[in-house]
Amino acid sequence: MTEKEIVAKDLKIKQKSVFDMGELYSVMFNWFGQHNYDFQEKQYLEKKNANGSRDLEIIWIATKKINDYFKFQIEVKFRPVMLTDVEVEIDGKKVGMNKGNNEIIFNAALLKDYEGKWDNNPLKRFMREVYDTYIIRDRIGDYKGELYAEIYELVDEVKAFLNMYKFQGVEA
Repeated sequence: MTEKEIVAKDLKIKQKSVFDMGELYSVMFNWFGQHNYDFQEKQYLEKKNANGSRDLEIIWIATKKINDYFKFQIEVKFRPVMLTDVEVEIDGKKVGMNKGNNEIIFNAALLKDYEGKWDNNPLKRFMREVYDTYIIRDRIGDYKGELYAEIYELVDEVKAFLNMYKFQGVEA
């Protein structure tokens, strides 16, 4: 069975803002591509509210194979609520955007023995524990540090994107 070591849990960005949901998707999708992650949208739920706004819940899982034993996994949960379509003026042009209360949650984990090769009998499981604890302990620490840096780079990229509209004079 895959062993999962949590590297970052429930990193949140919360903001009431005007933003472009499609562009946010693009920014994050491109980030995962540039960092060689395989990407899956696990869930997309949309609920229409009586006032015409929408609530969304979107879950993405991205994984990056490091070698035959290790994988990085990043989970992103989008929860924009009271999302409405708005038109704003940027540099004299009217642009279609979205307005809402955003919550984006990031989790990162280092997956060990993700193919379960060392889990099919008790002796192999014991050998895996010895291998992890005594032989590759430093390598595990290095991989956790690398994943930690990547998840914070992604969070910073999303924050920069969401704050970009504040500097253009667009208010929520």
